Amino acid sequence: MENSKKLHQFLRKYEHYEREILKSTHDEIKDYLKHLEKPTHWNRYAVGSAAADPAPIRMTFTRIKRPETVVDKILRKPADFPDGLSSNSFKKMHDTIGVRILVYFLSQLPLLDRDLRKSESLEISEEKPPVAYLSENLHRRLGLTHIVRKQKESGYSSIHYAVRLTKSSVPKPSRPLFEIQVRTLAQELWSELEHILAYKPETKAHFSARRRFEILSQELSAVDEHFDLLYKELIRNQETVEYEYTDALSFGNLPAVLGQVGVKCTLKDLHDILRILSSRGINTVGDLLEIATPRRLETIRNTYLSSTGHAPSSLELVATLGTMKDTTTVSAEIKFINTQIEYHRSWKAFEKELSPAGPDLHQKS
Repeated sequence: MENSKKLHQFLRKYEHYEREILKSTHDEIKDYLKHLEKPTHWNRYAVGSAAADPAPIRMTFTRIKRPETVVDKILRKPADFPDGLSSNSFKKMHDTIGVRILVYFLSQLPLLDRDLRKSESLEISEEKPPVAYLSENLHRRLGLTHIVRKQKESGYSSIHYAVRLTKSSVPKPSRPLFEIQVRTLAQELWSELEHILAYKPETKAHFSARRRFEILSQELSAVDEHFDLLYKELIRNQETVEYEYTDALSFGNLPAVLGQVGVKCTLKDLHDILRILSSRGINTVGDLLEIATPRRLETIRNTYLSSTGHAPSSLELVATLGTMKDTTTVSAEIKFINTQIEYHRSWKAFEKELSPAGPDLHQKS
């Protein structure tokens, strides 16, 4: 009876803490992540005008730790939480709010590390420094030796940061630490499947099961390495590409051609841009250069600014440019631009209606 009363009191305290501290912090973190996901944020890291901009983030997830998970963690780790079911315990946790950032390739992990460390929005905890769950070889090769390295028996790979917002509506003494996990898509695949199979080293799984997890981790690491090599080869080719007026547009030359007319693009936009241009009958370098005149590009940008309050993204700009292939007057061009703007507005509203709430982060505490 006494334990039940104590638990009830604890849950009420955590509910209040969640409402007063965690939810507002969570909303502020989501605003920070929206900025981080914008391709323009990564322009400063571009290797040159001929290569696509990095824009390394595939997606982000956030969650607030569920009350039952908080209780479970406190009870499982009494040495870490000597005060037991008290407010001191959940205030001490560094992961009541969790963030997961997924990047495409291994070589983008150092880029995220650099950006997080230089961010004016975050303060990395000194009491709980970052941890890289990586192999010794990869840890060294990625230039992440400034991060403490650990290795999990299960084969789990990720980089964990305990951070705090530098600016917040929450008073500084009350601002909670939260955890950011950064990993590649391949590492996320392993983590998702391992979580579904409910494997934990402390469960003392059968040797054959542990061995299978180790093998799967090694195989997925090899896949990660191969994709990273292909990515770096593509970037190298883009940096050194030469093209003729009659050449077909491709992954290799499109960033350089767009760069020639002052348009930046990201790697993840290339496929959509090529598809859009092809559907408009714009298939060669010459086709694109003929329609991408400075006056047209300026008209598109200015019309977007006056209508939406912001400049068009590279994808929006090229999609709009493609509709103007056969136009001969400025008034016709502006009509096409406004049609594209309305289309993009409607599509974004439709996507917002369809998009589900993001999934919880795994409780890998």
